[in-house]
Amino acid sequence: MTISKFSLTLTAVALSLSAFNANAVPRTGNEHVIRHDRGGYVIDYAIDMLKMEKSRRLVKFAGRCDSACTIYLGLNKAQTCITTAAKFGFHLPFGSDRRGNQVAANFMMKKYPKWVHKWLEANGGLSAKLKVMPYSYASQYIKPCDGRSNMAQQASF
Repeated sequence: MTISKFSLTLTAVALSLSAFNANAVPRTGNEHVIRHDRGGYVIDYAIDMLKMEKSRRLVKFAGRCDSACTIYLGLNKAQTCITTAAKFGFHLPFGSDRRGNQVAANFMMKKYPKWVHKWLEANGGLSAKLKVMPYSYASQYIKPCDGRSNMAQQASF
């Protein structure tokens, strides 16, 4: 896929889904559990993330989430929770031409929250090498799935 087709496809999907009224979608109570997700095409994950945003479906990080899967970290905090088995693997996108990969990387960086940017910067930024964010860091920013507060988890009574 050329850069122009990739960019146009990503833009068209984002525009069409952003025009969708989130209030028209009933809250389903369903959750999407992530375990051992090695990622894939950024465009596929971007589409899925936008659908989850609109449906307000809960994403439960219960294992490994690598590559394009990490885009789910950009969901609203109320839509995500984390278990102690969660880890997040980051690397530069690949699979397209050089410009297409850069468009994908820019899109993902735009979706990541500030705390992810901070961790990436502290760990040398995105590169071809996989860098793994541990539960201990991510759990400071994502609520636990068991309903306890992060502060209660860290207390040592």
